[in-house]
Amino acid sequence: MQTLYKWWAGLLLVAVVLQVGFAGYGAFFVAGKVDGDGKTIDEDAFMDGFGIHAGFGYLVWLLGLIFLVIGVVAGIGKWRLGRHGVLFGLLTLQVLLAWFGFEVPAIGFFHPVNALLIFALLVMIVHDTWRSKAAAPPPAPAPTPAV
Repeated sequence: MQTLYKWWAGLLLVAVVLQVGFAGYGAFFVAGKVDGDGKTIDEDAFMDGFGIHAGFGYLVWLLGLIFLVIGVVAGIGKWRLGRHGVLFGLLTLQVLLAWFGFEVPAIGFFHPVNALLIFALLVMIVHDTWRSKAAAPPPAPAPTPAV
């Protein structure tokens, strides 16, 4: 279970990086659809650019929930599990900020800021997970009986 935990942490980090990339793609896709004469785009054109970011965001949230469950089953300890709880809380907040950001753009300001917090916390979790396994001392050899 520890191996699954370790690799799931890396998978979640890659998913978060992809999610940021999909946001960038959506922004430039939409910007490319706006003509120089100030035309606006419709919701379909907007979703053509940001649809993958929106859909993948729910997958990232689900991966975060599964990561929390894996952490519980793997017995990673209260301190690490607490960080996972904070991570899952930030992922849930991220979804809420996206929903409410459409209604109140000022709230949307916090969506990318929260993404930075998610990324930073996840980098710390992944670093700790991979470092602790690499730094673990090898098991001591069994004592030999005296003859």
